[in-house]
Amino acid sequence: MTITEQDREARFTLIRTYWDVLMAADMAAFRKLLAPTAVIHYPGQNHMSGDYTTTDDIIGLYTRLTQFIKDGVFVGEVLDITAGEIFTTVILKYEIRMPIKTLHGRATGIFILDENHLIKEYWLHEWNQQMINWVFRSSRWFGWTMKLLPEKRKKK
Repeated sequence: MTITEQDREARFTLIRTYWDVLMAADMAAFRKLLAPTAVIHYPGQNHMSGDYTTTDDIIGLYTRLTQFIKDGVFVGEVLDITAGEIFTTVILKYEIRMPIKTLHGRATGIFILDENHLIKEYWLHEWNQQMINWVFRSSRWFGWTMKLLPEKRKKK
């Protein structure tokens, strides 16, 4: 089976739209890109790793992820999109801008789309999973400890 140019372009449009709505942190528009039975696989060893199997869980994950975009910590771009008979793949380049250092990363997103060109299944693979695990673990730890500081000040 070969894909038609129309199917290929529809897949590329979905990926571009996916990226645009994420970078805008537009969860209402993102929700519309998901098939009713969508599954997102987010590998790693951090508090966000796992398989997300309901639309609400997927939106919850992306709401947490897009907070990095809203805070100006994450900036990225699509480098390439390819389409095969089953999979549509995207290569991403990004920066994580932390107070002391900017970390550079890349990731590969592997999508299976349904017949309506909605996201049916998606895997995100970081090229440097150890770095991302550290970033998410640190952000969770720093976020948790920063919430304690005002409380300690109030008690004094």
